[in-house]
Amino acid sequence: MTANVLNYFNQPSSDSQDNKLVLGGSVETNGGQSLKKVYLTTSITDISTAGQIYVVSPVAGTITKIYSVINGAIATANSILTPKINNIAITNGSITVAFSGSAAGDVDSSTPTAANAITAGAAIEIETDGGSANTVEVVLTIEITLS
Repeated sequence: MTANVLNYFNQPSSDSQDNKLVLGGSVETNGGQSLKKVYLTTSITDISTAGQIYVVSPVAGTITKIYSVINGAIATANSILTPKINNIAITNGSITVAFSGSAAGDVDSSTPTAANAITAGAAIEIETDGGSANTVEVVLTIEITLS
């Protein structure tokens, strides 16, 4: 394993028992998984009914991936999920859940590229156009890379 000189640990000494540990550079597990990511999970009870849900980000960062998984088959038409921050659509964040051949466990995703910066305490909106038929729950996982 080659050391990266940009990575460092810094734990300043003080009289407090609550010394913070500062991690600089990339921080990863031995398997290469970043430790500078937070994942939020939320759901929409019925992807086939137009509406929206909101989830609050507990951290500041950048939304870098959004996943969806349906809990049943949808019918008639595709359903579009549109993520927004402050009522502005996240660029390349929309997810199309296809009705053709859909089944429980189908996973779709998007990789946002702009308008995806989030502040701690801000709401993330996920809107469904309700284009499909059948009452099917969709579970969403939002990946936030820490600032």
